[in-house]
Amino acid sequence: MSFVDDYVLTRSSVFRVLIALFILVTTANIIAINQVYRDSELFHRQQLTRQLNDEISEFSFVAQQSMEEVQKLLRTKQAVSNPFYYRLVEHNDPVYYSQYYPVSSLPTNTTNVVINDRFSLEVEFNEQALKEHKQRLIPIMFSGIILPVAIMLAAALFFTVLILKRLERVNKAMNRVLCGERDVRISVSQRDDEFDILAIHLNYMIQQISQNETALKSLTTGLAHDMRTPIARLKLRLEDILAKQTLNEEQQEQVSACHDELELLLTLFNSMLEIARLNSKQTDLKVEQVNLSHIAQDAMEFIAPIAEQKQQKLTIQQDHPCQVEGDRSLLFRAIFNLIENAVKYTPIGGEIQIIIDHFGVVVTDSGIGISDEDKSNVCKPMYRADQSRTERGDGLGLSLVDAVISRHGAKLIFRDNHPGFVLASIFRQTKGS
Repeated sequence: MSFVDDYVLTRSSVFRVLIALFILVTTANIIAINQVYRDSELFHRQQLTRQLNDEISEFSFVAQQSMEEVQKLLRTKQAVSNPFYYRLVEHNDPVYYSQYYPVSSLPTNTTNVVINDRFSLEVEFNEQALKEHKQRLIPIMFSGIILPVAIMLAAALFFTVLILKRLERVNKAMNRVLCGERDVRISVSQRDDEFDILAIHLNYMIQQISQNETALKSLTTGLAHDMRTPIARLKLRLEDILAKQTLNEEQQEQVSACHDELELLLTLFNSMLEIARLNSKQTDLKVEQVNLSHIAQDAMEFIAPIAEQKQQKLTIQQDHPCQVEGDRSLLFRAIFNLIENAVKYTPIGGEIQIIIDHFGVVVTDSGIGISDEDKSNVCKPMYRADQSRTERGDGLGLSLVDAVISRHGAKLIFRDNHPGFVLASIFRQTKGS
């Protein structure tokens, strides 16, 4: 039960329903116990009244025999524990006595009951006896309230935690699916209850999503692979035509434009295949010790001419050396793409800063930035944010960066720079760095 905090319990509809039922049952139980308490007190009073009438009748019957018998009975009653006090009172003058009428309720004060024409019986009720009866009832009443309340509350918590625990397994599995995992399966018990039916349906849904994604990836990868060869051939033929120099200026310009477009398509297909191989771990990494500071410096020197053309301020800052184990070539391409992306979408006169620290590489810019809606999609292949559609590109730059970073067990993070954007690649440092 340790994983369930107060927030999870209070937002649980199951817990709220059980608590409402608990309050309802507890209220009904308190009302019933209170009524039982009142009825028990009333019944005890009726029993004492009946006892009083029986004893007075006994005195009246004995009085008809002799006063000695009355005295003897009186001493017997006084010797035992009795809630009534009796005292025989003799009258100087004869009193009228016809018949004894039973009392209807316990006397609150001293009561005289005539038992013959010369004597009357003075009766006094001991209120302490009734109080002791009430005192004995109170623990019983409280146990009748507290014990069921405690059991119901414990049962409500137990069943809520039990249900939340099973739902927690489902939520964790679905969160893994949302984060990109496809080999996720929710355990199905032998109980065959509603949670097992839900788990079966979700497992089937996850399986269908995985199969559809696999089929789609296979289709796009196969298409890219099959199209790459004829496009490469067309590109070579156009290069042969351009090399012969038998075309006029206008024809040469048109053929050159077609050549450039084919080269762009070929680059696009090569990038798609490379991303697919990286994500499926078909690409073998040439692992070695790599200094990210050196790679970032080389990438900045390559992109510096473009930044100078746009009059941008491109700087690099090393806060701490960062040594990682990875493929130098792939890491260079990933960092180069990060810097190139910042230069491309930063306006003329903007600033781009590259920071290397203990965790990895951070690239900040003063460009157009990315909206919150696009941040979760910019790493998807062929996806382009609305702000970036004015710039030429294929939408694979950040997809390749994400594939390379993920292949190295690192993480790509996006943040706003106000204005601009921050892209950070977080690596796990190698030992001794």
